[in-house]
Amino acid sequence: REAQIFLERVEDHDLYELFFVTLFFGLRREEVLGLRWSCIDFKAKTLKVNHTVTVGMTVNRLNSTKTDASRRKYPLTDDQVKMFEHLKAKEEENRKLFGSAYKDNDYIFKNDDGSLHYPDYPSKKFKKVIRENPDLPQHIKFHGLRTSCVSILVHEGFDVKGIQKWVGHKDINTTLKIYAKVKEKEAKEEILHGMTSIISLKSYD
Repeated sequence: REAQIFLERVEDHDLYELFFVTLFFGLRREEVLGLRWSCIDFKAKTLKVNHTVTVGMTVNRLNSTKTDASRRKYPLTDDQVKMFEHLKAKEEENRKLFGSAYKDNDYIFKNDDGSLHYPDYPSKKFKKVIRENPDLPQHIKFHGLRTSCVSILVHEGFDVKGIQKWVGHKDINTTLKIYAKVKEKEAKEEILHGMTSIISLKSYD
């Protein structure tokens, strides 16, 4: 529920689509920034994750992912295809607007002039959105969108192996740790509900 509230709060944000893709597919920050138009097959309605953007002393744009398990392909819904078509059309408008000053490249998520986001850019923007919405968990960071994806899938009852493949965890134990935390929380909430129905507290109104 909190994930949906977050998306509703950022509907008009410049990074809405980036936030959505990160949350829905459980991508790492370097993966979502590494998405290129060549990763999208509009006819087959698929999205490939096979490229990353990282930062050290310089920004590195690599034709590889973190691990072999990180390379994956997703099916896209019709609405998601429309979203990418919208982003493509917006890019074409910006290309005409900036003319010769436009920095041409194949990356999907970037600034209006075509220049590429620095890797910590979405993290800073995400943090700002969270601060502006005090009813959302204030401790959550950008990577929390990826963790939230796993939590949602666990809550909805999807198979652990399937979740591992969806988010690209190399080690299934990583998936199992999140799975265990979600299940523990759900179990305690269920027990709380059950105990409350049996043992009532006097009213303090």
